[in-house]
Amino acid sequence: MNPRDKKKLKKRIKYIDKSMLKGPLKTFPVEELKDRMHTLREKRKHFPHNFFWWLSKCKRKVADSYYYCKCLIFHPYNKIKVKTLPPTWVDGDCLLLHASFAIFCDVIEKEELFEHDLYDHTEQIEEMKKEDWEDKENQKENIKMLQERHEADQKYEKELRSLYNWWKVERTEREKEMSQHLNWSLDKEEKYYQEDTDNLVRLMKIRGGLWT
Repeated sequence: MNPRDKKKLKKRIKYIDKSMLKGPLKTFPVEELKDRMHTLREKRKHFPHNFFWWLSKCKRKVADSYYYCKCLIFHPYNKIKVKTLPPTWVDGDCLLLHASFAIFCDVIEKEELFEHDLYDHTEQIEEMKKEDWEDKENQKENIKMLQERHEADQKYEKELRSLYNWWKVERTEREKEMSQHLNWSLDKEEKYYQEDTDNLVRLMKIRGGLWT
């Protein structure tokens, strides 16, 4: 705040206090006026900070709007390309199965989950065993936790590979077999439908690890 403005403000407050004591301003809301003056001083004091905060917020809104329009026009992430189904009408139960596994395979292939050692912590365990910790008990606990994580991740990877192989290989061969009229039967149809449902349930159970 300008020094002159400070002096004027102090004089104004002193004048209000004296006038209140003398009596002519008894009915005037002096406390409210003081609060307003205090708020004004605080706003002036924090003006640069508030201005730059407002500017960064505007930039963020512009960037978010640009990203939204870009995705809407060129690359909508909320649309799923189901390559295993024709572009014609499909029943909801079949669409749910194919769309779920299309997302699953898309994550596996684009993120290359099987090409990196994401679920193997053997090297980390061996390195931790070679380290010389002062607190041996804490070291043992950390090694044990890492071993448990390794075992859990190995099971998870095995489940991922099993489902991916089933959808890409086993089910594809099954569909080719069922497409021939001589191999089709109602019992097989019901059996394979239940198999699809069971594997869809397995996929839903591991969906928590498919975020990227």
